[in-house]
Amino acid sequence: MKLIGRNHVVIDRSLADTMRAFKKCGYDGLELSIARATTNLVSWDYLEDSMIAVIKDLSEQLELPVCSMSCHMGFTTDDNVFEADKKMIQQVRKYGTDIVIISTPADEKRRELAPEGIYGQMTKRLKELCTIAEYNGVTIALETEPNQLLHNMDLFYEYAEKINSPALKMNMDIGHLYLSEADMYEALKKAGPWIAHSHIDNMCRGEHCHKLPWAGDIDLLKAYQMMKDLGFDGAVGLDLYIQDYLSVSEECVSYIKNNIFAKLK
Repeated sequence: MKLIGRNHVVIDRSLADTMRAFKKCGYDGLELSIARATTNLVSWDYLEDSMIAVIKDLSEQLELPVCSMSCHMGFTTDDNVFEADKKMIQQVRKYGTDIVIISTPADEKRRELAPEGIYGQMTKRLKELCTIAEYNGVTIALETEPNQLLHNMDLFYEYAEKINSPALKMNMDIGHLYLSEADMYEALKKAGPWIAHSHIDNMCRGEHCHKLPWAGDIDLLKAYQMMKDLGFDGAVGLDLYIQDYLSVSEECVSYIKNNIFAKLK
């Protein structure tokens, strides 16, 4: 497995400086987010051919490949994000990867007052994204998350069946799985064929709070051994928000590589 850094949560550096810092921390690659830091703004320049060439050249110099692209913003109700997701799917292979990660945040009031309408819109737009992905040979790794439209695995499977696209797979955020499922290991067994990408963090039961790898209740070694046994051997992004990402990255990289990845059989 490759442990990769996420530029999405680094708010005070340029992408180039972030990539150089990730290399020093020991990451094996990059999840390139088109969300500008933790705002609702899209980095459209990352989707232009001229900038793609610059970023790819730097990634080759650093030997820090772009392993996936992502946009964790609400494509269901935000037209700008929906258009950005479409272009990301069309451009991602130019970075040397075929995986895009998206999720389903949505305004809580709209979700509660008009659930049929908002889920219908999500389905319609996700079908369109999958059609584009199929045409371009791209995998959409859809992430479930508490308080989003797809907030548990049953909902993922329900809508995956409705959409019925070979391009639709899953970004397995192990912390979100722990929060949403009564038995995360049984849920992992069922999810195995769907997993195309992963996020690693730790959690405590009932608390959506991304903790350091060694600080929560999840047995991460057991979880990733199961994922490997199920056939997953892809990119794993460190998913932290509370801590200063770069300040804790070196220790987290060392811990995950030495205490989890190195012990996988």
